[in-house]
Amino acid sequence: MNAEYIPREVLFSNPDIAQIRISPDGKYVAYLAESNGFMNVWVQEFGKPETAKVLTKDTKRGITMYHWTYAPGILIYDQDANGDENYGLCTVNVVTGEVEEITKPGHAATEVNMVSHLRPNEVIIMTNARDPNYFDFQILDLTTKTMTLLFENSENLAGVAFDKHFNPVMATKANGDGSSVVLLWDKLKKSFVEMWTILFEDSLTTWNWRASIDGEKLYWIGSQGRDKAALQEWDLKTDVRKIVSASEKADIDGYLFHPEMDKLLFSTVNYLKREFQFHDEEFKSHFKHLQSVIGEDINITSMSHNAEQWVVTASFSDKPVAFYFYDVKTKKAGESIIGRKSLAAYTSRLNPMQPVEIKARDGLTLVSYFTKAKNSADNSLVLLVHGGPWHRDTYGYNSHHQWFSDRGYNVLSVNFRGSTGFGKAFISAGNHEWGRNMHNDLIDGVNWAIANGHADPKKVAIVGASYGGYSALAGITFTPDVFAASVDIVGPSNLETLLTTFPPYWKSFMPMFYRCVGDPTTEEGRKLLKERSPLNHVDKIKTPLLILQGANDPRVKKAEADQIYNSMVAKKIPVEYVVFPDEGHGFVRALNNMGANALVEEFLGKYLKGRVQPIGDHVKRSSAQFIMTPQ
Repeated sequence: MNAEYIPREVLFSNPDIAQIRISPDGKYVAYLAESNGFMNVWVQEFGKPETAKVLTKDTKRGITMYHWTYAPGILIYDQDANGDENYGLCTVNVVTGEVEEITKPGHAATEVNMVSHLRPNEVIIMTNARDPNYFDFQILDLTTKTMTLLFENSENLAGVAFDKHFNPVMATKANGDGSSVVLLWDKLKKSFVEMWTILFEDSLTTWNWRASIDGEKLYWIGSQGRDKAALQEWDLKTDVRKIVSASEKADIDGYLFHPEMDKLLFSTVNYLKREFQFHDEEFKSHFKHLQSVIGEDINITSMSHNAEQWVVTASFSDKPVAFYFYDVKTKKAGESIIGRKSLAAYTSRLNPMQPVEIKARDGLTLVSYFTKAKNSADNSLVLLVHGGPWHRDTYGYNSHHQWFSDRGYNVLSVNFRGSTGFGKAFISAGNHEWGRNMHNDLIDGVNWAIANGHADPKKVAIVGASYGGYSALAGITFTPDVFAASVDIVGPSNLETLLTTFPPYWKSFMPMFYRCVGDPTTEEGRKLLKERSPLNHVDKIKTPLLILQGANDPRVKKAEADQIYNSMVAKKIPVEYVVFPDEGHGFVRALNNMGANALVEEFLGKYLKGRVQPIGDHVKRSSAQFIMTPQ
């Protein structure tokens, strides 16, 4: 154990175990774990860890996502080509270990849409191979590995929901004004019929559609007729819609049905912390029992089809993430399985996260999360900004909060207006406010930290990825006197080019983007986008800047980083720019993640004087390329 800091290897290397999932029949447990330096899929018989074996042999990028099917012992996993997000699919037999490629990565975006116990040897696959802008739906036969067309999306639908018999039930279709239409399947006409409209104001708070097993009811999270999104039910026979679960504090952000009985077990709402609303008394008794044994901060992440075996995740803000197996019949939880075993030796160095409510200058309440360093580096602060922006920060274990606070920096994450989870009015307050009120909320967070003695105003850094990267650039162009250092990770610098270079399959959502960010098809919109683009304010930069970019990023193209780098070089403004040629929108390979974080740590140490772990060979072992000439 190192007495000076938690090593980056402990915080950011591949975890010992992740994504533990029970097979539908309860016979197997699959999970992701390292093999030959990369995350691969492993499997073992339930309750028999001695039977564990690695199934996949990836040595390029690692596996990041897999799914159980209802075919006995068959898994399916996806993988892209160096971060391009054009995922291909492979199946693997847990008994024989045979891997079969279904679709090649790098050619089209292909992903698992649905599995069903009523059609156990088949899977619905969605792919944009025919039309890059929209997804068709195919049925994959897991025995023959052949695919047949289920639904050709010739009407440019944004999404389609099927019942467990693989019959289409409903769909949505985007309108040109940012609203969308809800359609129902007419069995006689064999086509979709328009029913009602999701208003633009509800577009970002209406999601997670689910059909009942028989297809007679629809469930979704939506804000129709209210501010905070609720879990809603639509009886398609009677055409009656009702609210099933709601909260006045925040949106319902998740729910779970019994896989076999199709009854609602719980829904969740997350204001400062996640809270459960129970809809089944038997489930509630088991959950409350688990909380008394494990602690309050738990969640159910996997179930067998009969719901008699669970995987329970415990995520406390100052402890390593742990997993437990729970047997419903015996009411017994197994021994904890630690996601990062080596982190357990550093528990005394981990710092608790504090939820706080910060008032914005116009009165909005900003739910935020603060982690105080035990050994402060002269009261310096890292403002850590989430991506999206239609995303949110939450309470729980956060490796970046722990890393920065261990190095001596207090850490603050602010859910600025436009963040999700706090109702549609809070999201709408961010419309056309990139670089303005959304950024003002971040500055108000910094001012809160200064006023409460958590930050020296001359020792504040801003760090973020994606939209957070944009914020890092906005911070040093729109508020050049606030920050002592800035780290932009895969962030856009030019909103005009950003909105014209998104992946083609985002086409359905572009009208919503235009109304939220700015419309590049109008003179007024182009003026706004130009004004809010950090690229057009480079001459104001006087803060040290580090840019990290994946070369294959399909969301925020490398050109976004190139543009601001070239402009700064032309104006002789110092800047550090590093490209990872085998990454996309973020860093998946552990060696690249470690190398990127080593650069960030060294950079912040230079300007905020926090503790720095020697860079060692972390950068050398990554694919990092230091850019020294215009791109």
